[in-house]
Formats: sequence, C-alpha cells, structure tokens
Amino acid sequence: MYESDSYFDGDGGSGYSQYEHQELEYLATFREDVRRIAEFVPSGRVLEVGCAYGYFLQCALDAGYDAYGIDLSPDAVKWAAEHHPGRVFRGPLEEVPEIQEQQYDVIFGSHVIEHLTNPGAFLENASRLLRPGGLIVLVTPNIKSLLARVSGSRWVSFKIPEHVSYYDPGTITQLLRRTGFTVRAIDPAYQYYAVPFVASRLRELLHPVSRLIPPVERLPFIRTRRIRVTSGSMRVIATL
Repeated sequence: MYESDSYFDGDGGSGYSQYEHQELEYLATFREDVRRIAEFVPSGRVLEVGCAYGYFLQCALDAGYDAYGIDLSPDAVKWAAEHHPGRVFRGPLEEVPEIQEQQYDVIFGSHVIEHLTNPGAFLENASRLLRPGGLIVLVTPNIKSLLARVSGSRWVSFKIPEHVSYYDPGTITQLLRRTGFTVRAIDPAYQYYAVPFVASRLRELLHPVSRLIPPVERLPFIRTRRIRVTSGSMRVIATL
C-alpha cells in the first residue's frame, strides 16, 4: 500500500488525494510543527519519518535545521530527492543504511504511528538514532478528540485497514513511556486546507442534510481561501 506510486494521488483508493496540489497548505501546516519543535530544540539535525514530497523538510531547512527524510513510496522519494539532493532516502527506519550511524536531535513523524503494527519496535529504533535528550514528535489521530466523538463512524481519520491503531493522550503516553520516552507536551494538531476541500469533507460528514446547504465555497473570493482547522489529531512531544 505505502510503496505504491498511487499512495499520494488517491488513485489506489487509500492514502492521500491531491497531495502534490496541496503543497501550500502542507507548508503552512508544517511551519507550525517546526515552530513548536523550535521551542524545545532550536537547532540541530532532524530526521522525518514518512517525508512524502518533502514539505516538512523544506520548512525545517528554511528554519535552519539540518534536515533529512525517509519514505516508502518510490514516487514520493524521487520527487523529494530531486528537490533536496542527498537528504531523502527510501526504506523503513531500521533499514535505511544512510541514517543508521547518525545521531539526530529530533525525529518527526506526522501520521505515521497509526499505520504501524509494531509501534514499540518503531520507537525503539527511533531511540537508537536519537542523541541522549533528543526529541521525538508524533502527529496522530486522537480517538478521544471532540471531532472524533461528534463524527462517530464518519470521522475523517477512520481509515481501515490503513490505520491499524488509534491513540488518545493516555495510551500514547503509556506507549512512549514503555520505550524510554518522557512526554513533554500533547497539543491539538491543526492543518491548513483550501475552503473547497474542507467544504467537501463537511458535506460528506453531514450527508444527506448537506444537500440543503448552498455551495458558498464556489464563490470566487472564498474558493482560494485557506483556513486552519482541526481533524481531531494531536501533536505528541517527548524526550529520550
């Protein structure tokens, strides 16, 4: 699934739709993550797990970090490596040879851990690559978020079988503690989206009532607007 070239264009029925076309939205989102990371680690070497097209890498590099990324998708790695030569590699965390002898100040993974059947092993591998006191930052759906509770089975983050585990602040804290990490903060995670994209998701959630709502998102002065919204996810920050 994740190694398919269609994972980031939505053609395979899973993954992301319009990922490449939402570059500006993802850059705005990841700038918030980088600003939060800078409150704990203002400089240093950063590794992103699941870097996709390298949008977080771009934000981290712009902020002065020495940033690198890995991903499983051949297409995404090719695209990101062309834009960030020598900084992007293909493969899982424990197998990419270029990163095994390195020490990182920060490991970042946005919407990765919910895909893993063995998250404990992933965190143990991450701890071996982090310097003592290093930071791990995970963004993942919060199954106890208000949006998750209100949406029920229509919650945008219910993606089966893509997502194999769901966490809340308590369970993610327990998992990190078992693998040697100390949780420093858990924040709501927001994302930037174009208004038509948000409207389409709201209509899916509110169907069939949504048919009564006028399509105001088609108006020219609204169509190009980007807004900051929550998808019911959380940003978890922990130290080794």
